Amino acid sequence: MATTTQEAHEKIAAARQQLSTELDGLGAAARASVDIPAKIRRNPVRTLGLIGGAGFLAIGGPKRALKAVEKRVRPAPKDKLRGILPKDVEKLVVKSGASNADEVQARLEQDFYDWMAKRRTQPPANARQSLWKTYDTLLGPLGGMGSKALAKRLFSSEQSSKTTSIPSEKPKGDPKT
Repeated sequence: MATTTQEAHEKIAAARQQLSTELDGLGAAARASVDIPAKIRRNPVRTLGLIGGAGFLAIGGPKRALKAVEKRVRPAPKDKLRGILPKDVEKLVVKSGASNADEVQARLEQDFYDWMAKRRTQPPANARQSLWKTYDTLLGPLGGMGSKALAKRLFSSEQSSKTTSIPSEKPKGDPKT
């Protein structure tokens, strides 16, 4: 009975030692995963690329970039209210010959636009709005998932981020390959 008790104590001591070793390794991996300066020193391009990519996706960079391109390619009209008045009203303002006809016309256009906006239950959809709604529905969540994946790779420990390559060997005895 003494030998079984002694063996049990030895097994417990070995398990404690293994647990202590694993906890030390886990602590070292946790410290290594959040040690960004050390990661930058070891692999600066990859680390800064991961940080930049995750930040770009997290702040909605693709949508902002596409909107900037859209603004450059198709700038907004200078005066969106110009020509909104019915032609008869516009002719009447021009014929009045008032010294401030431009101001009167601008004010009438603004009032007419406001009146039309109140009567409309919802603004008419156009291709641009449809594009951005589709973008938000489909690509918005993908950007969030990409950002999360990049952050996960950034904060992974070196042991888990290394991949092992499997050599491609032909199986012996297979005449087809």
